[in-house]
Amino acid sequence: MKEFIRDFDKRVAEIDKYFELVDRIEQLGAFSTNSIVFPSGEYTVDSDLQKILKSHCYLLLYNLIESSIRNGITAIHDAIMIDQLTYRDLSPKMKNIWALNDLSKSFRDSYIKKETIANNLQDTIRSVLDDEIVTLDPTNIPISGNLDAKTIKELIDMYGFYGNLGVPAKEIDDILNFVVKIRCDLAHGNVSFCDASNEIIWNKSISTADGNEKIFRYLIDDKENVVKYLTNMLQNIDDYIDNKKYKL
Repeated sequence: MKEFIRDFDKRVAEIDKYFELVDRIEQLGAFSTNSIVFPSGEYTVDSDLQKILKSHCYLLLYNLIESSIRNGITAIHDAIMIDQLTYRDLSPKMKNIWALNDLSKSFRDSYIKKETIANNLQDTIRSVLDDEIVTLDPTNIPISGNLDAKTIKELIDMYGFYGNLGVPAKEIDDILNFVVKIRCDLAHGNVSFCDASNEIIWNKSISTADGNEKIFRYLIDDKENVVKYLTNMLQNIDDYIDNKKYKL
């Protein structure tokens, strides 16, 4: 098993533990005034605490999404380095990524002198003509901002690790965009942890919603779909690496 998949499994296990704790607390009821007994004494669990815990679940899901995709792409870069490939060996998509990954900054920054640009261009041409081994800077993976559905699709297309993702496109797009929205709202202080989860239901089995109530998400469903989606994506990356699809 490759390290990026092993790391994913470890993080999923961590999330499962947290969700199990929140599930136990949710079973106390939406308007709970019940107590949890700790060695130091009792602690009353109320609806505000339940909301805070549910909001935090979405931060864990975002962490899983970004770490999984970053580690998968890093594994592709590592495979190229291990294979000691030159520019000529790379697929068209990877040639473009190589240019974007390590070279484009040398040509686009406004403060760079023309002489420096010329020297950088000559170095680039020389590295190609001399068949130098390609290296992709691990700190310069093309992930910036928030990994919403559109950004992830662009990354998949940029590298070409296509395949079945296990969840219908519209459904997973809605989930990913919602995860990013909550993550941003909480990170920038736009909402409190309580308010962020006002319209989040833990799971369908405890829902008391009627047909007229607007519900944004069922949290357990979102978690299961995110894990399924990432599992399939990492399998696609694994296949991409095993079949050396980064080569011509």
